[in-house]
Parts: sequence; C-alpha cells; structure tokens
Amino acid sequence: MDIGTISSRYAKALFSLAKEKRLEIRVYDDMKMLADSFSLEPELRVAVSNPIIPREEKVKLLIAAGGIEVSDLYVRFIRLVLQHKRENELLFMAHIYIHFYRRDKHITRVQFSTATPVSDEVKEHLQKKLKEETGSTIEFTGLIQPELIGGFRLRIGNYRIDASYATQLRDIRSRLLENR
Repeated sequence: MDIGTISSRYAKALFSLAKEKRLEIRVYDDMKMLADSFSLEPELRVAVSNPIIPREEKVKLLIAAGGIEVSDLYVRFIRLVLQHKRENELLFMAHIYIHFYRRDKHITRVQFSTATPVSDEVKEHLQKKLKEETGSTIEFTGLIQPELIGGFRLRIGNYRIDASYATQLRDIRSRLLENR
C-alpha cells in the first residue's frame, strides 16, 4: 500500500468524523496550521520522524504545531497517527484533509502577486469578481514580490495569469535575441 492511499484513508476518516460532529472548519484550521508549521519549521519533520523522541513529546510538538487552541478531535487524530506509527505521512494527511474540505465547501484558492502592496479595496473587488465568475468561496492570498517590477500574477487553482512586467521584459528580450 502506498503513502498516498494510507494518507487518503486517514484524512477521509478524519473529514467524515469532523463533518459528522460539525467540527470540519475547526479541524480545517488545525490542519492548515499544521501544514504551515511543517513548511515554516523543517526541524518539525525531523523531530516527528526521529525514533528516539518519545511519542508523548511528539504529541506535544504536533499539538503546538496545530495552533494555540486545537480541537479535541485533532488531538485524538494526532495520537492515533502516532500510535500506528504513521507520523511520516502526517503532512500528506493534512494536505489531503485540506483538499477534501475545500472541495466540500466549494472553496477556490487564489494567489495574487504584485510588486507593491495593493489596497484593501482592490483585493475586495478582485475577490468579489472572482466569486461571481467561479461561483465559489474565494480563499485569497496576496503576496508582494518586488521582482515582478510591476503588473501582477494571478493563480486560481491550477490556472495562472502572468501579467508582470518582469515576464513581459523577459519575453521582449527573448524575441530580440531570436531576431539577431
């Protein structure tokens, strides 16, 4: 059995139980925080997979990685995963749970990158327009990337629009070099 299948089964079981208990958004927040913690703290993955560290210490680490106030269901899930020695798949489980939740709630992730900060008005307008177009709730992330020089990059799910000056300048340069 591969990791994806195991992770999917655990995440699906957690999602089903969370939904049944009407805790799916609470567990969603816990799992997002856990996934972020794994991304921001590479040492977390090392510690969790270290066989020398006692299980209870790992539980404490993973509870802390889930946020300030995690749900009891999240804590029970973490204990179950560690009891069955599946801690190496925990990040996959978190991502799969997040995917199940977003699919169930019709949430579309949008990442909007600009060279300089944009006003809240612009963000709200963009979110409103995207919600109208997709019919989904929009989970919006704004990034500032000075290397874009100007313009923007927009990512909606797997769809990308790159209207940055940096890309336009790179394209012009490539065309000029081709026409030598």
